[in-house]
Amino acid sequence: MTNKIKLYIQIFFMFSFSWCIGLKGLIIPENGYVLSTNGTGIAEGNSPSLNPALRENSTSYIQFSFNHWIGDIQGSHIAYHFGEKFAQSITIQTWNATDLELRDDTPTQIPLGTFGVHYVSTAYSISHDLNTPFRFGMRLQSNFNNLFIESESNLMLSGGALFPINSFITIGTVIKNLTFEKKSDLDPTLGIGMQIKIPFNLSFSSDFIKFSELDEDIRFGFRTNWNKINFHMGSSMSENRNSKAFGFSFNHKRWLINYGIYYHENSTLSPSLPQFFDIRFHL
Repeated sequence: MTNKIKLYIQIFFMFSFSWCIGLKGLIIPENGYVLSTNGTGIAEGNSPSLNPALRENSTSYIQFSFNHWIGDIQGSHIAYHFGEKFAQSITIQTWNATDLELRDDTPTQIPLGTFGVHYVSTAYSISHDLNTPFRFGMRLQSNFNNLFIESESNLMLSGGALFPINSFITIGTVIKNLTFEKKSDLDPTLGIGMQIKIPFNLSFSSDFIKFSELDEDIRFGFRTNWNKINFHMGSSMSENRNSKAFGFSFNHKRWLINYGIYYHENSTLSPSLPQFFDIRFHL
């Protein structure tokens, strides 16, 4: 296999698994709720992948997510949330793509063969108020990917905070992708967000995310906070990408179901739309 083919495969892998539609640092969403809001929610405090500063948990729960991403990439996500004052989360995320066509430097009608790529990520998050009116959190994440007989792994650290301004406005900040390696393909990501609670048990969120000197993303999200059925939606805008997402959740007794679907502009990436499905059980 030539070096040029290896380079092509590496580029494909990085864009498919670590970069979402060409934006550095925008990791594929972990579950259906995060997908349905288009990754908006730095100030919500309920998803450690967006901000490790989690709100206090009244109950512990375990959640399973079954995910279908762009280009027939299949994945799953398992999460265990526990603790009250010390809100904690342990997650395992996997992504797999198989039967990818391998071609030579000059593309031909018949591929040389097929190959597959595999990605696994584990993370631990913890947050506490540190005897203040605010919430602070950190998240340690390990990533492992396998391509043919070669494997790579790394560690990343994220930190965040929630600052309640009053009973209906919260500000959130986060810094992500701090690696323990001197050289990394991912740049640190900075984000600031705001959540506003409005009448009729509705919430509006907005985030500004800085990936690098050239990449910025503005996101808006909206969700209901009703008793049984809730709806979520989100929009993301940047110079390179505009997208929308929608989803709903249903809870009954100790069970919660989330579903999210994502609409992207570039249909050449995949004719199918990413869809995530979550099942949560409160312990």
